[in-house]
Amino acid sequence: MVNGKLLELRRVMKARKPNFRIQNSNDPRKRFAGRWKRPKGLQSKMRERRKGNPRYIEPGYGSPREVRGTTAEGFFPVVVRSLGDIAGVKEGAGIVISAAVGMRKKAVLIGAAAGRKLRLLNVNAEEFAKKTAGLISLRKKRRSELMQKRKVKGETKKPAAATAAAAKPSAAAADVQGNGKDIEAKLSDEDRKKAEKVEKDKILTKAK
Repeated sequence: MVNGKLLELRRVMKARKPNFRIQNSNDPRKRFAGRWKRPKGLQSKMRERRKGNPRYIEPGYGSPREVRGTTAEGFFPVVVRSLGDIAGVKEGAGIVISAAVGMRKKAVLIGAAAGRKLRLLNVNAEEFAKKTAGLISLRKKRRSELMQKRKVKGETKKPAAATAAAAKPSAAAADVQGNGKDIEAKLSDEDRKKAEKVEKDKILTKAK
């Protein structure tokens, strides 16, 4: 933390500080509102600091050097992405967890910051804990539902496989039966031919 008097002085100075605008920012053809650019025109009245023109940026509008860049509470923000970054944070600085950090790693960084009693500037630890608890429970529920669906699908596939296996022997038996009928048909044809030959032999012998 820094001096509270300097923070109050900065607050008063910022309340009186004008909104610096680019030259001719009110021109609808030029979308420059909310942006600053130094005027360079040869006949620019703003560059010459003439009255009735937008204010020109000058050093006197700056905040006190001791509190420059701090938050409203007086903490110097430090962006952290790992436990090593937290270990290097000095006392009196506030932690800003990078947006590129995932949920699990963010929880670890929050715990490490709480262990060192450092101030978190962009994360509310209690709200984050509630949110993560809800997400974790929701993920567990979805995972259990998915496992249940997979289990049901596996049970439905097993009876189908069993019926297919049971159907295979019947098909084989049908093939055996079919082969048996063919054999019987072949045998009956041979017997019929033999009987016809015997009848022909009898007729020939009688004719002699």
